[in-house]
Amino acid sequence: MSLVSPRILMERTPQVIRHESDIIHPVYNSVIAYHGAVSEEALVEIRTIAEHYRIRRIPFTWLSWSHDANADDLTKVLEANGLSKVDDITGMSLSLIDWSHEAPAIPGFFIKPIRKASEMFYFRDIVPPVFRLDGEAGDVLVHICEAAAFGENPKYRHYVGFLNGEPAAVATAVHEGDTIGIYNVATLDAYRRKGLGSALTVHALREGQAAGGRLAVLLASKLGANVYRTIGFKEETAIEVYLG
Repeated sequence: MSLVSPRILMERTPQVIRHESDIIHPVYNSVIAYHGAVSEEALVEIRTIAEHYRIRRIPFTWLSWSHDANADDLTKVLEANGLSKVDDITGMSLSLIDWSHEAPAIPGFFIKPIRKASEMFYFRDIVPPVFRLDGEAGDVLVHICEAAAFGENPKYRHYVGFLNGEPAAVATAVHEGDTIGIYNVATLDAYRRKGLGSALTVHALREGQAAGGRLAVLLASKLGANVYRTIGFKEETAIEVYLG
């Protein structure tokens, strides 16, 4: 995000990876990872980071990854500093080498790529409302996803699914080397539980595989994890999301 929008700054040190912005939404203000033992020095740093967001009156999230050796200690420190757990996410991966999957046919459903910026209204009308990114928060997401798909060296590929001629769902594939990241899988409420998100994901994976992708990764909600397992994804890590 920070490579596309000057409003979003990224800090990366041996201990911390985090985003910060002037946008009043935790999506754009997040401690993505904190590494190392929770020492006395680390306690001070964690408290300082949290206070930095609070002084600016900006809501923020802090992620705790189960594969980190300090995960249990970190969550205790976050709670002691007033952060509350709000979500559980699963990090999943899928080897695309020799992968194949036959998704059930959905009558009246077809998928098309979003090939130009003038077609991003499909994305705008589906993704921000589904993820409850209202106003400026949604506008910034659309801007980032448009710039990353149609600017220099585009890495994003967006797809829209139509059911009976109506735009119903969207998904994004991010191509980074031989890794394909699946993001923004969103289905409007009126079309949920019909397998549209799964079909879009499979379509994006096939195109990524054809382009040389060897590994796919994504972050799944509790409900979404079961869907992705049927496609072939496996759990790699559990992520606890804390809100401050």
